[in-house]
Formats: sequence, structure tokens, C-alpha cells
Amino acid sequence: MKILANKRLDQAGSYLAIVLVAGVGMFLTTLDSGILNVAISSLVREFHSSVTTVAWTISLYTIVICSCIVVFGRLSDRYGRLKIYSMGLTLFALASLFCAFSGTVIQLISFRILQGIGAAMLQATSAALITTSVSPIKKGEALGALAAFFGLGHVLGPVAGGIILSTIGWNWIFLINIPICLLCLLACHYVLKGKVVPVSKKPPLNLSGSLLLSASIFSLVYGCSQLGSPHSGMYIMLFTILMFLFIRREKRAANPIVPLSLFHNGFFTVSLYTIFAYGGVTRLCMIVVPFYLEQASYYTPWNSGLVNLMLPLGLVLTSNIAGRLMRSWGTFRLMTVGLCCMLVPLLILAFLLPNWQLPIVCSLLFVYGVGAGLFQPSNIAAIMEAVGPSHQATIGSVQRLAQNIGISLFTVVTAGFLQSPALDIWIGSRNSFYLAAAATFLGILGFVIINQYEKCRLEKATDLTGSTLD
Repeated sequence: MKILANKRLDQAGSYLAIVLVAGVGMFLTTLDSGILNVAISSLVREFHSSVTTVAWTISLYTIVICSCIVVFGRLSDRYGRLKIYSMGLTLFALASLFCAFSGTVIQLISFRILQGIGAAMLQATSAALITTSVSPIKKGEALGALAAFFGLGHVLGPVAGGIILSTIGWNWIFLINIPICLLCLLACHYVLKGKVVPVSKKPPLNLSGSLLLSASIFSLVYGCSQLGSPHSGMYIMLFTILMFLFIRREKRAANPIVPLSLFHNGFFTVSLYTIFAYGGVTRLCMIVVPFYLEQASYYTPWNSGLVNLMLPLGLVLTSNIAGRLMRSWGTFRLMTVGLCCMLVPLLILAFLLPNWQLPIVCSLLFVYGVGAGLFQPSNIAAIMEAVGPSHQATIGSVQRLAQNIGISLFTVVTAGFLQSPALDIWIGSRNSFYLAAAATFLGILGFVIINQYEKCRLEKATDLTGSTLD
């Protein structure tokens, strides 16, 4: 009995350690994305630079994550998820240290690129650490906790940034990462070593395919960030050519990075589309709401920022519940219910314009966050289940890539709506929410169609079986 109790205690300790370590990696990468948004003005003054130049510290961080994430997913499936994750923590900590002591804005941008590489390593492996090392019974709860850590980074980023900037200085925006990374590294070495499932089958690297994919994604995200400039079309064209070459090569490859046969599975394809739309729509909400409140209703940035916290707060509070519901409801139902919860407030926000009442806006953003909390963990689980254990980090990085691309594209489109000289602020905001509602509805429609198709297919198979027996 005593041995059994000790074994259960050890299993519980391992589960908690894996979830905490994987969650902290996701938390750090999202925290460092949001925390810098509130620091742009301070950095402009510190480095005597322009807003456009300092904004590259945010843009290039995202571009690098998108470009590298699938490559690191592939590497971790070959050499070990914990190994790549630990290297990511080390690089992230060192880059944070260098960022904190940057003497020029060019140095800061360069070290942010390095930090983006570390963030890509962490994001590529976080979900795979859970799906390959946590028991199937606890997997849903663990993925729910991972989504909660993701939302927590968005909640605490602007708040922590504001407090740090007003008290101890901009350097601590980066220095705060270092003790967290060190604690996680100690946990990886002393707690998780031997408890994380090792790589059993090593897939080939497929270096040329990896380089083509990275170059194509870099062209897409960078081109979109420069939309409106004379060179943006050239980068979009380059993306099209490189992606065509990548797909052509992957069709003939014996060990493709992402098996293209997965896209024959309608459920997988729609799930990947919905995480793309979710990333974009969520970013759209967090841009449009404070922009409209400040420009049209004359709220202070502090007040509009507090309103924006309602969305990630709903996500954090619901994610763990979604993890528990996953076993009984299934990923399909949870994703569909989550998307429906997200669609309703988007439509109401669009039709309420221009007469927004603050309590209603807060409530609607919270409801959206609740839907997001139901959707995100089940989406991670659905996409990760599409492949075997040996490709978990690769497919997890594809999931994060789709979300990051959605964030980048919707940010550009939303900025175009809001800054268009031909549109009023409220018309631009309304059009943004129409786009968000349409993208979300398309995901719901896709799941309904796939579900009906599967039902018809099963009925036909049952009828054929019955006929054969007769």
C-alpha cells in the first residue's frame, strides 16, 4: 500500500511539474509579446528613436517565431523535446539579459530577434511535452492548463509592463524573465529528467524542406507587415513561389515535414483553419476595442486597457474547465460550442456601434473569452491527435504557426480598416467586427458540414453492411 501511495504521489508530482514547466514557456513568450506593447513610448525616449523603428522590436519578434517554429518542432521530434525546450529557455534568458543592457535601438532589435528564436523553441515544444508525457486521462486538463498559461501571459503583460515602467525602469521588462527561466531550467534538469517520454523514432531532418518553409513564411509575414509599401507585393509574390516549391517538394519527399495527406482529413483542415481565425479574431478584438474607446468615446488608455483584460480573463477562467469537459464532450463539440460563444459577442459588438456602453462591452469581451477558453484546449488536442507520438512537436508547431499567421494577417487588415481615410472610426470598427464574425462563422459552418458528411458516410457504410448480411 505504501509503495502504491508513493507511486501515485510521484505520478502527481510529475504531472504537475510537466504542466508547470510547459506552461511557463508558453506564458513567457506571450508575456514578452504583450509587455513590450506598453513600452514603445518609453523606448522611443530612451533611445531617442522613432515609433516606427522601435515597433520593429515587436514585429521582428513575431516574424522570427513564425519563420522558425516548425523547424524547431521537427528538431525536437528528432533530438528530444525536453532538450530543445531547455535550449530555448537558455537562449531566451540570455537574449533577455542582452536586451536589458542594450545601448542602442539596433542592438535591442538584434537581441529581440535572438529572443524570438528562443520563443520559437519554447512554443514548438510546450504542447508536445504534455501530449507525449501526460497520461490520456489527464491530457485534457493539462492542455486546458496550457491554454490558461497562454491567456495569463496576455492578462499580465500590459499590467506588468505598466507597473515596471512606472517604478523600476524599462530594463526590468527583460530582466524579469531571467529568474523564471532559471527556475524552469532547474526543474527540467532535476525534476523532469527521466520522466519525460524520450524520442523513440527519429524522423529525418528534411533540411531543404525546412528552409523552404521558413523562407516562405518569413516572406508572407514580413510582406504583410509592410502592406502599403512599394515592396510588399514582391514579398507576397516570393511567398507564393516558395510555398509552391515547398508543396511540390513535400509531395515527393519520403519523410515530409507536414504530411500533406493530413489535409485530406476534413476535420483536421477545419481545425487548422479555426485556430488561424481564432488567433486573428482575438487580436482584432484587442486592437479595435481600445482604439474605438479612446478615439470615439475619449477613454484614457488605462481605462481601455482594463476593459481589454476581460477577454483573456474569461479565457483563463474557462480553459481548465474545458480540459475536464474534453473527456465527456469530445473535441468537436467543445470547439463548436466555443466558436458559437465567440460569434455572439462579435455580432453584438458590430451592431451596437456607435452606442457602446462600457459594462456591456466588458461583458461581451468576457463571453468571448469564455468561448475562447472552451475552444483553444480542444483545438490543440484535436490537431495533436492527427499524428502519432513521433511527430507531436512538429504538428504542435504547425498549430502555433497557423495561430501566429492569423494574428499577423488580421493585425494588418484591422489597421487598414481603422486608419483608412475614406472611413469613419465607427465604420472601420464595424467592418472589422463583420470580418471577425464572418471568419468565426466560416469555422462553425465547416465543422457542421464535416459532421454531416461523416454521419452520411457512416449511414451508407451501415446500409452496405446490412445489405451484405442480408
